[in-house]
Amino acid sequence: MRRLLKGGLFALLLLIVAVLSTLAGLYVGVARTLPPLDAAAQLKTAQTTKIFDDSSTPVLLADLHGVENRDVLTADQIPQRMRDAVVAIEDQRYYTHGGVDFLGILRALWADMLHRNIVQGGSTITQQFIKNAYISSDRTLDRKLREAAMAYQLEKQWSKEKILDEYLNIIYFGEGAYGVQAAAQDYFGVDAKDLTIAQAALLAGLPKAPSNYDPRRDPKAAQARRDLVLNKMFQQRYITSAQLQDALATPLKLTTATSSATQKVPYWVEMVREQLVARYGSSTVLNGGLRVYTAVDLQHQTQAENAVAAVLNKPGDPSAALVSIDLHTGRMVAMVGGTDFKQQQFNLAIQGLRQPGSAFKPFVLVTALKQGMSPDTTYESSSAIIDLTGGPWKVKSTDAGLLTLTQATAQSSNGVYARLIMDLGPAAVASTAKAMGIVTALGNPPNPAIALGGLTIGVSPLEMAMAYATLASGGKRLSNATVFDPSQASYPVTIVRVTDSAGKVLDESKPTWTQVLDPGLVSLTTSILQKVITEGTGTAADIGRPAAGKTGTTTDYRDAWFVGYTPDMVTAVWVGYPTEQKAMTDVHGGAVTGGSLPAKIWAMYMKEALDGTPKTDFAQPAANDRYVTVNVCSESHQLPTPYCPKVVPMLFLVGQEPTARCTIHKPKDVPVPDVRGETTAVARAAIEKAGFKVATVDDPEATALAGTVVDQTPVAGSVLTQGQTVTLIVSAAATTTTTAVTTVPTFQGLDIAAARALAAQVGLALGESTQSGPDPSGIVASQDPAPGDSVPPGSTVNIVVSSGPATAP
Repeated sequence: MRRLLKGGLFALLLLIVAVLSTLAGLYVGVARTLPPLDAAAQLKTAQTTKIFDDSSTPVLLADLHGVENRDVLTADQIPQRMRDAVVAIEDQRYYTHGGVDFLGILRALWADMLHRNIVQGGSTITQQFIKNAYISSDRTLDRKLREAAMAYQLEKQWSKEKILDEYLNIIYFGEGAYGVQAAAQDYFGVDAKDLTIAQAALLAGLPKAPSNYDPRRDPKAAQARRDLVLNKMFQQRYITSAQLQDALATPLKLTTATSSATQKVPYWVEMVREQLVARYGSSTVLNGGLRVYTAVDLQHQTQAENAVAAVLNKPGDPSAALVSIDLHTGRMVAMVGGTDFKQQQFNLAIQGLRQPGSAFKPFVLVTALKQGMSPDTTYESSSAIIDLTGGPWKVKSTDAGLLTLTQATAQSSNGVYARLIMDLGPAAVASTAKAMGIVTALGNPPNPAIALGGLTIGVSPLEMAMAYATLASGGKRLSNATVFDPSQASYPVTIVRVTDSAGKVLDESKPTWTQVLDPGLVSLTTSILQKVITEGTGTAADIGRPAAGKTGTTTDYRDAWFVGYTPDMVTAVWVGYPTEQKAMTDVHGGAVTGGSLPAKIWAMYMKEALDGTPKTDFAQPAANDRYVTVNVCSESHQLPTPYCPKVVPMLFLVGQEPTARCTIHKPKDVPVPDVRGETTAVARAAIEKAGFKVATVDDPEATALAGTVVDQTPVAGSVLTQGQTVTLIVSAAATTTTTAVTTVPTFQGLDIAAARALAAQVGLALGESTQSGPDPSGIVASQDPAPGDSVPPGSTVNIVVSSGPATAP
């Protein structure tokens, strides 16, 4: 044991020496290569970053360089309250650590392990400055080690105040503002030295996620973030209680957004700028001479902008947003985020979260098909009042009567879909939506109102386009293999590749497709959504080629959508007022629905965008061979027994059809009906309806008319288990001169074979015809004469046999 202990201690000593040697070597190496980094000096040698499209002859879309919107301030121009706010929220141990906060790293690791996700960062302000100013974007251990070592070395050379001031001069605050002076001017119209405590707190909260906390885009999120900073400042004794209360009571008051942007496609440029900053840091984006090639197709972009302008062409018209994705490349080829970037920099296409209305119904439909319902499953379509835990859910519907899911989707029946989601479960629908590409929170737990597009927050046109792309691609969800911004991980390809100024490729995007839905199920869904355009609420979206989609209109006509796709392209269009929930009841002389202006914009754009593209039909993965319709018990989804109260058609993958009989509905003990005096046929039908088997015994001594039941065993009223036999004693008296008659039995509801056997038994002929209808194929749907009528023996009873629903798969 003593030798083992000595050996272990010696090995541990060697390990410590090795680690210290490595760290010492890294330190020496880093110390030798640490460049001088005065922010003002950097600007003198900066190389401009250029953004292009990705055409064969790339078109320059914009130049990004730091001088454009950044003023480097000296120490006396930066107010102490700004420094305090940033330290309070970003690095509260800033003045005590040596560049790397090991305690903060451990705390962040512990929080990440608890949440099984990255929820806290361990980087200090010094490390963030290093990342933005010195280090490349490589996400490697070597980069992190260099970052930490350089942060430690920098703190040996620069004072805490200098590091903090340089950080505030270089960090990105969103909306094109680099450095605190540009941010103060852009958001508040003041110099940095004149910022109030409330204003400084708001700016300090932005660098972590400029898009998420942008006060113009999401004032509630921005104010919540500002208030968090203020409370941190109070807790760390940078401000007094009175100052805290005064700042918390201060409303957000921003200057009017202005932009000197003269770039082509400014909404694209701003989106790409934010992705680049998240990936490479602001210094590299502003000064690193990057060459960025984007997914925008300038021809499609022009077509999209022209379609919006042509349809919404009158003063006071609502705004529109559009997102279009090429399904062959996975690229977002067109995006309309607004009509005037100088006046409104909020990107409606990717940041606008609005209620989708009935455009959300395809997620309910897909869930229903996943759970085995058929396109021809029927539901009542009228208005409904559904009792929920929080109170009654009142659903208005303009429809009435039974509708199949296909009909209900084409007509956008709220009554059907409200009842449908109660059978499916809101959680199942939310899960389907998430799997298909919806990333916005849908509630925990989700409310049944999501079936009609009643969401807690709303969704963006980009989300809807991505989710419908899953249908258009045969059930494959699109994503980008290269994530430039973790907060935009669900985006399609927007940046194709990035090179340095010498042409070396730094990043290259490739679409990835993940199978999340069965192709056969998607084929059925698409066939249903095609009827929305051919015969339903979206006929204005008919573009003369195979297309599928869904309209969406919200309460009081505040939002209107059309989201649709062909085998080549998916496009989402939203129409509404971006800054208010304003009813669109009188636009161009009428109310705006998803089937009106949005569908017109969609059709106008898609016709031009697909001009020259061959018309192709949607892929048909032999859905009829993959699925089979089976009549099953509505509760157990097993083969029905005679005791199942409701039998419905359901879809099953071939080879996965149910083989067992229903285990829920079993024989019951019920009273035997009294059938004495009835004809044999009528008596048999009554006994079988009660769930019993029938046996007959002739009684030649009986005086009643031949064929009449004169007695029965067990006697009427006896309690007997269903499936057992009731014996009927039937008169076999000789025929008299009285005119013979036959009572017509009940054929309706029997399958055709049973109906024929019964007709032969009672001496009647059948006249058969077929007709489609809601009854399963082979079931007698109607008869004439009616049950109980008396007819001469040998008469013909005309029956109509169901051939099944008209569109049964």
